[in-house]
Amino acid sequence: MQDYSEKLNDVYDEQLGRHLVASMSIEAGETLLDERPLLVAPHWECGQLKCAQCLQESYVMCRKCQVYPLCMDCSEHDAFECEFFASGAGSRISKDLLVKNYGICALLKLLLLLEQPDQRALCQTLLDTPVKLEDYRNEDGLWQERDEQVVRPLMSSGLVQAFPDQQLTAEVLHAHCIRIDNSAYEVTARDGDTLKGVYVRGASLPHSCVPNTVVALDEQFNMKLYAAVPLESGDIIYTSYTNPLMGTSQRQHQLRLSRHKECACTRCLDATELNTHMSSMKCRGCPDGYAVCQLSGSGDWRCLNASCGAVIPATEVHELLAEVGSALVEARGELSAYETLLDQHKQLLHPNHFLLLDIKQNIASILRAASLMNSLNDPCKKLLARRVELCGDLLPVCRAVVPGLSKLYAIALFEYLLAFVELTELQFAEGDVNKKEYVAQLTRARSVAKEALDLLQFEPENSAEGFLTDRIGVELERIESDLMKYGKL
Repeated sequence: MQDYSEKLNDVYDEQLGRHLVASMSIEAGETLLDERPLLVAPHWECGQLKCAQCLQESYVMCRKCQVYPLCMDCSEHDAFECEFFASGAGSRISKDLLVKNYGICALLKLLLLLEQPDQRALCQTLLDTPVKLEDYRNEDGLWQERDEQVVRPLMSSGLVQAFPDQQLTAEVLHAHCIRIDNSAYEVTARDGDTLKGVYVRGASLPHSCVPNTVVALDEQFNMKLYAAVPLESGDIIYTSYTNPLMGTSQRQHQLRLSRHKECACTRCLDATELNTHMSSMKCRGCPDGYAVCQLSGSGDWRCLNASCGAVIPATEVHELLAEVGSALVEARGELSAYETLLDQHKQLLHPNHFLLLDIKQNIASILRAASLMNSLNDPCKKLLARRVELCGDLLPVCRAVVPGLSKLYAIALFEYLLAFVELTELQFAEGDVNKKEYVAQLTRARSVAKEALDLLQFEPENSAEGFLTDRIGVELERIESDLMKYGKL
């Protein structure tokens, strides 16, 4: 199923390929596209068997086909897939095909869809996507890994002979794998594991690091694409395939690796990254200056202060980033290690630098877990205040890099809200703030909760963000109850 808004035109050009363009004005929150996934499957490297029906961990096989795994709660799976291996050409395939080579799961699903006349039409847009295999052969081990985990096992399994009309060769299978990856979003199973969902249109939209749409996925992995900001006639519909909390060079690397594309959006062309300075360094030549990358020049970092202009060589910056990145991996969830890292590098990097934000997020997560464990024992105001500070540091950055109806900003607001309310309640209980101050802080918390709810109002009810909306609603009710109780000054 692919249902488009009547306010969109499906167009094609050499640069962007097939894409969508607004044909009239569109308000923020309007649905632009509804799409069911063509297929949902584990990543290529997944070794743990997953139930063919619900995609949770499985240790038993379907009694009928004896090829596909099923969990204890599921008694059947896709009828065509089951029948294919239970009878006909598929019955001659080894029954331990997926047990030994579970990485072929996504490709096998596509091949079986292509065997069904009513499903093949849904796959045609995917098949029509041109793939230049020479652009992928020299990837950093990815081609070889896919060859060993997916293509060669499938070629030697006998499945090629079972699909004579598809004229399968190793190169055809590699091209199919690339098309699957290039049309996939990461989705989350009910057990929390990450999978990939293939969306023929939703995942083929052109990329921008400052997208004008929001992707929402419900529990059945159905996609809803809606406008993040008001759109005008002629506006191209963009989505994002990168992490917005990465710096420009890191986002570009991720995009080249996953999509073989370059980005020239407003953020990528702005050395300050929309004034967030997420890649900026502290200047070594003046006390208050910040150095940004010379995007069109040498690639060195130069101070923005016109009276300074000091330069930090690109090699020095890259060495520092690699050093901090390695230290982050080695920190392994240790609070003291993250605090030490933050203290060591805040003198060298802009406060909003993406690596410092990463460190702060790790610290905030540890403090939240500690707060949950100690909530019934001895909550610590000092740790709560630290968590509020760290969550607050993230808010303006999230607001800047994902405009409009931003799930990123809404989630950041929720994390801030939890910490702020917990600290406020503790301060009031221990007499650190009086009733008037408590009411003022609760009023602020109410505003934060309502802002988060406004940002998530277009999310499906049966999605992770829909459930988050319920959580925020519960917090808001608690806040309103205390405001009613203590607000009569």
